[in-house]
Amino acid sequence: MKYITVVFSLLTPLLFLSGCGESSSEGESTTQASVTQGWHFQGRDCLACHNVDLSSEKHLLVAGTLYKNLATDATTQDNQDAMCGGNLILNIYDAAAPSNLIYSSKNYEDSASKGYKAKGNIFILQRNLALLSQGSYFLEITDAQGHVLAEKYRHTFSSQPYDINNPQDFNNQVSCGACHSPAEGSRAYPLYVNAFDAVKYCQ
Repeated sequence: MKYITVVFSLLTPLLFLSGCGESSSEGESTTQASVTQGWHFQGRDCLACHNVDLSSEKHLLVAGTLYKNLATDATTQDNQDAMCGGNLILNIYDAAAPSNLIYSSKNYEDSASKGYKAKGNIFILQRNLALLSQGSYFLEITDAQGHVLAEKYRHTFSSQPYDINNPQDFNNQVSCGACHSPAEGSRAYPLYVNAFDAVKYCQ
């Protein structure tokens, strides 16, 4: 019994420190369309973990979490029923010509990435798209069929990398969860489905 207690006490910190890892069952397909999505630090500052604590292959260019509605706060932040699941697509349009699509996360997908197991999370891996050209863009979130879930909103990106000491950098808005957090005291609302009746497309 003493041996089991010692082993458990050694493993517990390792399990805690692995929090930046994946969260769903390993036996399932890694493609988002066929996997049951689970919990993975939704609503947090994604890049604070991925781009600081994890290896470069897991670094993110931009990332965040989409919730079903605005009525999400610190008490419901981890409630999976509050998150918009499914294959979420982040579209990035030229602010000077809003119909001109510059980047789309569907063009930078890695079907082997376990990140798609996280319900509601949107992201682009930095190894698939190293940099967004400096400037202002309109960001839009859709499902895989093109139904608009979150309508276009202007964001600014610089050529600077993510800085954990300044996550709410309004000149480089790469980590959505740094500003769009359901936690109390955040400076902006969480990302939520704001297109009319679009919540029906959330899985």
